[in-house]
Amino acid sequence: MRKLLADVPYFLEAANHPSFTQAADALGIPLATLSRRIAAMEQHLGVKLFFRNTRVAGLTEDGKELLESCKFIMAEASGVRDRLMQKQAEPCGPIRMSVEAFVYHCCMHGALGSFVEQYPQISLHTVFSTEWKDLHREPFDLDIRTGPVPYPDLKVRRLLSMQPALFCTAEFLHSHPRPEHPGDLARLPFIAQTSEGRPLVTCSKKRQVETVALQPRHTVQSIGLALELLLANQGVTTLIPQLAKAFDKEGRLVQLLPDWELTKTDINLTLPGDRPPKRVRLFVDHIVKHFQSL
Repeated sequence: MRKLLADVPYFLEAANHPSFTQAADALGIPLATLSRRIAAMEQHLGVKLFFRNTRVAGLTEDGKELLESCKFIMAEASGVRDRLMQKQAEPCGPIRMSVEAFVYHCCMHGALGSFVEQYPQISLHTVFSTEWKDLHREPFDLDIRTGPVPYPDLKVRRLLSMQPALFCTAEFLHSHPRPEHPGDLARLPFIAQTSEGRPLVTCSKKRQVETVALQPRHTVQSIGLALELLLANQGVTTLIPQLAKAFDKEGRLVQLLPDWELTKTDINLTLPGDRPPKRVRLFVDHIVKHFQSL
């Protein structure tokens, strides 16, 4: 079948010329080669396709029937080519992504809307999730979240390296002692943004490194809810200073232990490979540019 399909262009050229000689000239091949390819098609199909002599070639009834079928096949192939080329010219189709809610609320407001305004034929299907997706086994095109990626075979783009800090409200400090050392945090109620056991915080100052197990009063998986509880004087939590400033319009939040640095957190984007569809590449470029503007 593969050889038969490979001979179709030769058949079509011969059918569109009054002689094999002219068809061979148009194809840029020797006359003997064209004659041999047509003969191979006739042998494979078990029918005569041409009445021919040294000067003139004409289609038999079987040849005419094959010609109509080949025209249909070529038209379909041309249509597929045109549709694929159109997709390249005007990207379209779905992008399926998993995103950490914290990352979206903290850093991605406006990025998705501006992308679909620019590419209206692309549709976004977004799921908030709390863990990395194995993109080789789960139906997502990309994943965006904080922390190290547990799947070494995924392609990783670091979008942002964040320096979190500890915050509470000034009102909270009216009834709780201000910590002077990381160890003091263990005696304060904490708003944990994870459900994985007792939260730990690691602080460093010059060569000193302190890791403290905290006492969670509340456990949430939403930065919005953590901020709400924080502003309700419910305890201490970790925030990106830029986010604290953006949400704390009244200046109620106080940074604790400003001389101590918390462990940096990276926001990473993962892809299943090096050659994603064009629509996904465009989205990744858009998101990278958005994070560079933060």
